[in-house]
Amino acid sequence: MTYWKKTFACAFAAQVLSILGFSFALPFLPFFIQDLGITDKAQQAWWSGVLLAASGFTLALFAPLWGLLADRFGRKSMVVRSMFGGAVIVLLMSYARNMGELLICRLLQGMFTGTVSASIALVASVTPPKRSGFALGMMQAAVFVGSAIGPLLGGMMADYYGYRMSFRVGAAVILLGGFLIYFGARESLAQEDESMARPMSFWTLLKTSGFVFAILTLLAVRFANTIVNPSFPLVIKDILTSTAKLNSVTGIIMACAGLAGAVSAGLLGYIGDKYGHQRVLIFCSSGAALTAAAHALAHTIPALTVIHLSFGMMIAGILPSINSIIQRSTDQRHIGKAYGLSSSISMLGLALGPLAGGYLARDWGIRTPFLAAGVCQLLVTAIAWRWFAKSRPEDFRA
Repeated sequence: MTYWKKTFACAFAAQVLSILGFSFALPFLPFFIQDLGITDKAQQAWWSGVLLAASGFTLALFAPLWGLLADRFGRKSMVVRSMFGGAVIVLLMSYARNMGELLICRLLQGMFTGTVSASIALVASVTPPKRSGFALGMMQAAVFVGSAIGPLLGGMMADYYGYRMSFRVGAAVILLGGFLIYFGARESLAQEDESMARPMSFWTLLKTSGFVFAILTLLAVRFANTIVNPSFPLVIKDILTSTAKLNSVTGIIMACAGLAGAVSAGLLGYIGDKYGHQRVLIFCSSGAALTAAAHALAHTIPALTVIHLSFGMMIAGILPSINSIIQRSTDQRHIGKAYGLSSSISMLGLALGPLAGGYLARDWGIRTPFLAAGVCQLLVTAIAWRWFAKSRPEDFRA
């Protein structure tokens, strides 16, 4: 096995473990908030939005710094740092006694984690461009696999042992992913003499063809994907007649969507390599707009499950195409900086999405954020259509 394949395999497995660990308890924050004394449903949605947004703001601030350090000291070290840091912070969340302590932990999570962008930068730096769509699609698939298994197991554990135990087990799983990268992944930082490397500032990156389009699209997609997060568990709770197995049902629905997204990311990443990432991006963004808005019309658990599964598949198809465009638009010596900057800007969507979703759910009803997500995805489709109309198709194909 060539070293890039071994690194890719280790990064894929570690990414599954890290997202699985984070997903053990974080999807159930609206319910954990109730344990901390917030009992009103509208206030639960608002505080859930604040907590989910908190890590996005600090991640946006610190991602460029980690990207710079990745190019200088190695992308592998940044993945290990993000996973070990995540394990410590998730463990601390299990000891939170009030909203203030939980909010501090979420802010720290954004400062010291960022496992997704760190892992993608590592894989992008070692993967041949002609295999980038598949490899980066599979890395996105790893996120969805972890997001599927984590809520399923975490929900069952929360039903039987409580939310605090879910945080602690999740921390142990993230730590395991960090050890897998530390002992299994490889990278080469000395492919050419340092004096020959062209300096590339953040401003130079922003002037690179395709890069600005990619990060703006990521920003919009992350905003649309996360604006529904504060209210989605509450919609499930609103539909169910009994809350005896609320966490388990929520976990099962998220698991179905996550597994569908995993298959979609790998398959559509491969299709993008073959037939062009622009076609995949436009198809998936328009499909995401329809399925996001359809959430507002679902009044049964089976209907909500099918719609959420379809939405997950469409979102999953967008991300590997965008990551592949970033890789092909960037000098490989500066790939860490590129993904750090793209993560920083796109994480504003991760920060603002839950905040906007919490506000809309509190003041306009818990189903309103799904309509807003649909409008946002329509905007992504329009941006992509206009951009690709001005670009050469071969710029986005292996």
